[in-house]
Amino acid sequence: MQQSLAHANADMATMASATAGTGSDTGTKGSAIPVQTPRSYTGNPQKNSPALGATLAYMGVDGLLALLHGSQGCSTFIRLQLSRHFKEPVPLNSTALLEDTAIFGGWEHLKKGIAKAADKFKPRIIGVMSSGLTETFGDDMESAWSTLRQERPDLSDLPVVLAKTPDYIGSLQEGYQRTARALVETLAKDPAPREEQAVALFPGVHLTPADVEELKDMVSLFGLTPLVLPDISTSLDGHSELDPAPVVQGGIPLEDIRRIPGCVAAFSFGPSMAVVGEALQRMHGVPHMAIGSLTGLEAVDVFVLKLCQISGRPVPERLLRQRSRLLDTLADYHDQIGQKKIALALESDLLISLAGCLAEFGAVIQTALAATAPDPSAVPEGIPVVVGDLEHLEETAAGSHLIIANSNARQAAIPLKIPHLRAGLPVFDRAGMAQTVWIGYRGTQRFLIDCLNAMAV
Repeated sequence: MQQSLAHANADMATMASATAGTGSDTGTKGSAIPVQTPRSYTGNPQKNSPALGATLAYMGVDGLLALLHGSQGCSTFIRLQLSRHFKEPVPLNSTALLEDTAIFGGWEHLKKGIAKAADKFKPRIIGVMSSGLTETFGDDMESAWSTLRQERPDLSDLPVVLAKTPDYIGSLQEGYQRTARALVETLAKDPAPREEQAVALFPGVHLTPADVEELKDMVSLFGLTPLVLPDISTSLDGHSELDPAPVVQGGIPLEDIRRIPGCVAAFSFGPSMAVVGEALQRMHGVPHMAIGSLTGLEAVDVFVLKLCQISGRPVPERLLRQRSRLLDTLADYHDQIGQKKIALALESDLLISLAGCLAEFGAVIQTALAATAPDPSAVPEGIPVVVGDLEHLEETAAGSHLIIANSNARQAAIPLKIPHLRAGLPVFDRAGMAQTVWIGYRGTQRFLIDCLNAMAV
């Protein structure tokens, strides 16, 4: 059924009326199905290192030098995972701790690492992340940096961000979240002049570089200026760099980060990122709105209506046209997606986003395995989320029509002879993941088509 722009406008007005007064920024939520841990061991983990998530957050800040306070092997593994996923070089340095550090600590190593990085590479910012080794020993990163500033007054004006990301706090999502919050609390701590058209955006780790670019474009259509932290849309988007560098090339510059306290509003994307927006609101009084998902008709409607409210403008014609196309695609293919059984294994923010969208379109979520436990209140009603690994996926996905998970889930999909749509991280056996857009009206349509095409194989 092809809807006209007039009908689409009417639909948006109806949604606005239905949404008014609910106080919800993320669509229908529920906790009827609790999040629970079904086992006490991990047979084939889907979790990634929190330090990997921290590295990904640091990759969204221009001129930043990322420094892992841990062993060289840990930094090598992180570079491997991110490089084969994005097909881009990942500048990551290490304090190169050895066996003796497990006994004597790495406090002095961290001081020397920051000083050497500053002297040799002249970064605009240094971003430090801890590891399981240094956190278990108890290295005090704050005191190391404070002492170094006293010993080296010439480094006092160098911004240094410290993020605690030991392996035992969760997965890459938790490391990314902690680092994004540290970036805000360290680099955006000072007040800034009010900018009535500036909006702060805090994208979750589940968004691709192309997703972030799509998000910026949507906000710009309303005449608003997006300030995105972290912004991987210009650093890990696959652009050609003539000369490799030890610091991040692309991402949000420091000057724009310092403008964030003056924004008229802030949005966080993904349930885990709400704490970042709340930190900015607490520090500077910037109104924060948590958007749980940007994939799905209702989820995008909620966000678009918020932008209308902030900007005072109607929905742009381009978005209305995209919404009309999505509705037409749903009408054309609802019988092919409805009642199809889907199995998902992903980081919780991405899991909630994609599973909620599929359920909205009539699919049956057979199993939804999160790498770490989400807040039960963030899980859409009827989505049976449990914490599980890829071995659990092998046990629960049988009989489903589609598996949505990272490349490692092929070990379950191939024996079960179930189509496998790659999502999350790492994806190393399919091309173009960094350019994949699954958010907004256009991206939701693309996600639906990708699911249909995967099941048609």
